[in-house]
Amino acid sequence: MYKAFNQKLKCREYQFEIGKTYIINGNPALCKNGFHFCRDMQKCFSYYNIRSQICEIKAEDIIDGDDKSVCRKITIVRELSQKEIIDRITESEYAYYWARYIGNQDAMIDRVTESQWIYYWAKFIGNKDVMIDRVTDSKYAYYWAKHIGNKDVMIDRVTDSEYVYMWARYIGNRDVMIDRITDSKYAYRWAVDIGNKDVMIDRVTKSEWAYRWAKDIGNHEVMIDRITDEYQRKEIEKIIR
Repeated sequence: MYKAFNQKLKCREYQFEIGKTYIINGNPALCKNGFHFCRDMQKCFSYYNIRSQICEIKAEDIIDGDDKSVCRKITIVRELSQKEIIDRITESEYAYYWARYIGNQDAMIDRVTESQWIYYWAKFIGNKDVMIDRVTDSKYAYYWAKHIGNKDVMIDRVTDSEYVYMWARYIGNRDVMIDRITDSKYAYRWAVDIGNKDVMIDRVTKSEWAYRWAKDIGNHEVMIDRITDEYQRKEIEKIIR
């Protein structure tokens, strides 16, 4: 079990010391009363910055939450060394933050496996030649292409309709991207913002976007059968009459 502290072992109004035990008045309650800590050391960085002091603790009278727990009685056992903290970091987000703000990039680079943090690493730290092959998510393939480059590499990794639409609108390659639009929302947005209404009309199948198409573009007789919301359907029926 682990607890993070600001510098000099302070947490809120409490000044802690290694080896000492502290007890609150009343019962512990998450985010309200008690001493908070994390069972997974990395989760401490969700509440304190990456430069925080981390201590191993003992806790009694515990209530567990999702990422953090709270207790009535806490003992500060010892402070973790930097090497111990490094060895416990496995998640992409914290590996990236550690590398960017503290260092040890050679240790952290292979722990960054999620596209978001791979993209941030490449943009703000470097190692673009290493990171480029790890980007698999459409969103960050699009961001990479837009803000870093390598459009020829990233174009085939953009498959989700939202980022297909974004690529077509803000980068180009509409002739390539048009066949990748499958979601009703982005079929509608493509038709409104780019065009190709004759292509996109059959891809709008969800009620909300069929309604918006009928209201903003037209094709009322086609779209009305796709609208399941009673109020919206009646609105379009009034237009048809």
